Amino acid sequence: MDDATRRVQLGAGWRIAIVLVGAIVIWTLMIWVSMSIFGGAVTPLSRIVCALVVVCLVIPLVAFARRFLDRRSWSELKLQAWPEARRPFLIGVASFLFPSAIGIGIALLFGWLRITSTLLPLEVIGAILFTTVTVLLLEAIPEELIFRGYVYRNLSATIAPIAAVFVQAVLFALLGTTLWVVTAGWGVLVERGAMFFAMGVVLGVLRLVARSVWTPIGFHLAFQVVAQTLLTQPGIEVSNPGAITIAGMVPAFVLAISITLALTRARPNWREPEPEPEPEPDR
Repeated sequence: MDDATRRVQLGAGWRIAIVLVGAIVIWTLMIWVSMSIFGGAVTPLSRIVCALVVVCLVIPLVAFARRFLDRRSWSELKLQAWPEARRPFLIGVASFLFPSAIGIGIALLFGWLRITSTLLPLEVIGAILFTTVTVLLLEAIPEELIFRGYVYRNLSATIAPIAAVFVQAVLFALLGTTLWVVTAGWGVLVERGAMFFAMGVVLGVLRLVARSVWTPIGFHLAFQVVAQTLLTQPGIEVSNPGAITIAGMVPAFVLAISITLALTRARPNWREPEPEPEPEPDR
């Protein structure tokens, strides 16, 4: 490519900063919509509207950044089209559900936990399906596309992939915790900061190992659906919410990477940066 076809390109740090500012604007808009239109109430309609606001703005944001800031291919983000995405997505789901189901099963067996429901079976299925769709659109796809897709790929092009995992986890924790502090106050700072950082590390390693954003999307989706169904779904009561965290969440986060390594049989690159192809010429 000769110099006449190039134009000055922003550094990776600036490009990442622009996308993160865009993400903050999008989630701030979502919070404004929730508060101004729905009074902050969490209802099926408010969940759908907020999910559509986020996903319909995040995807164009990242597409714009790849086309005009990075001037590189969308495919390098590793958000593959279906059916190529099916296997990494299911690996992500399985890496959470297998250890979570075993842990919750043990807690139920030994009486540490009791789950009761006043909902009919079809109502439970409907609630799970609704939660799955809204989590996928509001949280799993947008957050993973930005952090384990765009941010991680720009970082891993210039630094060791494992270092990119930790940097994006810090950025993920900062953004996620800030939004929680804005909506819930400073009391959630330490708890949410630690949770988001741990999630960011695990999800980032899943992306590194599986070489697909769909694997952290699957894990993220399974985690949120289980947590929201058992802990926040009206009509479902849990006798010991702490047992859900200890038996159903912690084992999944601890074992997810090992499960993903076993299922993918991958030999991940931890240390060597993975440069992207040269920027596309101007058209």
